[in-house]
Amino acid sequence: MFLSLRLSVAALALCGFAGTATAETHARPEHGCFKVLADSLNLRRTAFSTGEVIGVAHRDDILVKRKRWCTWRGFWCGVTTEDGLEGYVDKKFIEMTPCPARLSQ
Repeated sequence: MFLSLRLSVAALALCGFAGTATAETHARPEHGCFKVLADSLNLRRTAFSTGEVIGVAHRDDILVKRKRWCTWRGFWCGVTTEDGLEGYVDKKFIEMTPCPARLSQ
């Protein structure tokens, strides 16, 4: 029991330490990047065609993939712009691309 308690305390301490990562660490693309194929692409608050438009991406803009998978039905992908705006874009207007070095540092 004492060993189990010590391990639990150690695990909590590690979790607390992991939460102190710098902003630079969070900016690294964990799931890859997309390139915008359309002339302009609406960035929506929710993963629906009726979702509020909160921004616009343009051809060749790089979007960071926020999650490992796109939405369940696969039409929408959660992304973050290089300016830090988070939303959803229609998957048919983007393609996977290597993340630029400036995002991987």
